Amino acid sequence: MRPQMLLLALFLAVLPLSAITAIGPAIAGGIWEPIKDLKNKHIIAIAEFAVADFNRKSHTGLVLKAIRGGNSAAGDSDYRYLLHLNVEQPPSCYKAVVLEYNWLHHWEVLSFDSETC
Repeated sequence: MRPQMLLLALFLAVLPLSAITAIGPAIAGGIWEPIKDLKNKHIIAIAEFAVADFNRKSHTGLVLKAIRGGNSAAGDSDYRYLLHLNVEQPPSCYKAVVLEYNWLHHWEVLSFDSETC
């Protein structure tokens, strides 16, 4: 009887670990994929929102010049966008991470950091 209990205990100890491995990528934000159309109006609106939010918080006057690239990850009810932006004043580059809650029609800037061009 003891070998069966030991086997059952081992099985019950390993089962949660396999579940964590299976759902781990979903918790980490899904799979990041390149944004195919950087000229999409929705992507441009998200980039403009990120710049406007940064301007409001830091009292600057950055103007979006171009979106250099980006990635997105889809969750169950939200999207995460990593955008590489060029701004005009002063000429420099920024990286913005924006979270979109589809069901609320709401965007939230998670980070907006300068980066090398």
